[in-house]
Amino acid sequence: MATTRMMAGMTRARLRFPSGDPIEVVLEDVCEYGPAVPGFRAWLGAVFASPTGRWIIRFVDGEILGFRRDELNRIRVTADGAELTFGERSIVVRTADVRSYAPEPEGVRAWLGRLAHGSGDAWIRLGDGRELRFAVGNGPHVSFLEPVEAPKAS
Repeated sequence: MATTRMMAGMTRARLRFPSGDPIEVVLEDVCEYGPAVPGFRAWLGAVFASPTGRWIIRFVDGEILGFRRDELNRIRVTADGAELTFGERSIVVRTADVRSYAPEPEGVRAWLGRLAHGSGDAWIRLGDGRELRFAVGNGPHVSFLEPVEAPKAS
């Protein structure tokens, strides 16, 4: 497995592909990444990957759905959009019914959340000069490994 340095207190991203070994990177080590991954589904992936934020979806009928990231429990992609779950309440959002969405999530964590909805090739450049290149399409599946506090001695 290709892995950057693992240090306590640093968030890591694990990228799993349809075949081959997963890749783990420390988010703080990522200097540059690309390309941009546009589209509503990719935006939803970026929103879900972002730990915080306030988001707005405007629909063609004039309705507006505003929410904070901490209110969003789950996003399930459907054939024509997505199902967003807030607590016990689910909202089906058809992509064709979306007029606009904002703001654009920023940073490597949000970009990684977009990858499942892209196509082509992507890359990550690390602070030590290494560059990781990989194909995007039907993934990769990205999970975040948050730092865990060490148990306190009693």
